[in-house]
Amino acid sequence: MTEARPQEFEGRLAQGKDWREIVAWVGDLPPMPQVAAKAIVMVEDPDTTAQKLTDLLSNDTALAARVLKIANSAMFSRQREITTLNQAVMVIGFKALKGIIVAATLRQLNKKFGKLEKMVWENSMCTAMGATLLCRKLKRPYHEEVFLLGLLHSLGQIVFLTQDDTSKDYKLVLSKIQSEGLRYNEAEQETFGFAHPLIGALVAKKWNFSADTCQVILHYCDPVDGAKPDGELEEKIALVQLADLISHAAGIGTPEGYPDGQEAIGKLIDYLGFEAPNKEEFVQEVLTQTREMFEAEGAIYS
Repeated sequence: MTEARPQEFEGRLAQGKDWREIVAWVGDLPPMPQVAAKAIVMVEDPDTTAQKLTDLLSNDTALAARVLKIANSAMFSRQREITTLNQAVMVIGFKALKGIIVAATLRQLNKKFGKLEKMVWENSMCTAMGATLLCRKLKRPYHEEVFLLGLLHSLGQIVFLTQDDTSKDYKLVLSKIQSEGLRYNEAEQETFGFAHPLIGALVAKKWNFSADTCQVILHYCDPVDGAKPDGELEEKIALVQLADLISHAAGIGTPEGYPDGQEAIGKLIDYLGFEAPNKEEFVQEVLTQTREMFEAEGAIYS
């Protein structure tokens, strides 16, 4: 009996590509670092105490140092310097801490951190900040969650750049962007036969992130359908897509020749129901605020 192809592969593989090979490739990727993986599970457990989390994070000094650094960004801190891990856990709260741990872990994956890795990382961070800003403008309660979703949207790109067999060909992706004005996912599809949303969703699944998180990563590049989101999940997907487009429009984490996305930005503003009598002014305001936030905070995450 032929094994059925998983639904997430529908329409996402070039002809001749075997989905089983991709599953095997993702299966061979390293797991999420042990301390980070345990911490993320603990954050979701209502019986976890701040002391237990502090004790766990203390076992990974590099992760602990980065968590402490990120905790002091304006995005999370509460107007006073956080000097200990225990303070970070107590002051920030578990929901926000999950985003910080993921940010620290993703940054540690980028061991090489050359020009391209820096560009992808900056886009991840700026998208996370932009998604948080947009979520607050919509007055939605899940701004800490969309920070995490914004971070994870380019997980597949980070994986591409950490693996020898794909990182060496990623310059071809940049070349296609420059010469043909393609988006990252379109250029990756032409180069590899699959793109980072699929890989990111598969890795997030391997790392035990929620089904909704995997869906946001998988679909954030897809064109929106309908006049408005059909439920919270579709709204989160659209928020991350809009934040990514705004990051590129602001020139943050953006390679030469990248499309400006203005038409898609306008459509998403209408789709998400922002109250913006003057759309151009609204876009400019969001662009300016996102750029200012990134310029003020970006270095903390590097």
